[in-house]
Amino acid sequence: MDEKKEDTVITGEPKAQPYPQTAAGQPNPQQQIAALMQKLTVAQAIAVKEKNRSEELSNLVNRMQADFDNYRKRNAELNKKQKEDGMVEVIEKVIPVLDVLKQAITMIPDEKVAEGIKMIYRQISEMLSNLGVSEIPALGEQFDPNLHNAIMQVKVKDPDKVNMVVEVFQKGYRMGERIIRHSVVKVAK
Repeated sequence: MDEKKEDTVITGEPKAQPYPQTAAGQPNPQQQIAALMQKLTVAQAIAVKEKNRSEELSNLVNRMQADFDNYRKRNAELNKKQKEDGMVEVIEKVIPVLDVLKQAITMIPDEKVAEGIKMIYRQISEMLSNLGVSEIPALGEQFDPNLHNAIMQVKVKDPDKVNMVVEVFQKGYRMGERIIRHSVVKVAK
């Protein structure tokens, strides 16, 4: 006991015993093992908790990465769609100019002036073609309400010509699969 008092006086704390001692002054092996097992159990619990936390964080990172990839894809599609919508809006305004030029070519008696208008018509047509715009085939084709707008019908005797486009009043245009303007046509019935 005097020993403990000396330790307390010198350091201010009692001397810590790492393991309970046997009568011979040796640590008790069973108590030592029990203490180690308790520490091992605590360490294992901490390890499991940290592993679960690590898995949660890993899952969170994977979800965030997937969300970001989806956002990037949606954004790219949206940008592409907006660009296409802008192009279509401009093309819709240019197509009536083509109609007027086509009509002007047939009405101008001066061949030089008509040739100049034909050149303008070809340039605009070529520009539209370079943008991926093409005419919708109509004359002599089977009527398709997805491509054609029938404003008139005419009776025919030939049963093979029923539901065929026999006259085109206004050309239709498409850009890829997107219809910019339907062909305005007369259909045989």
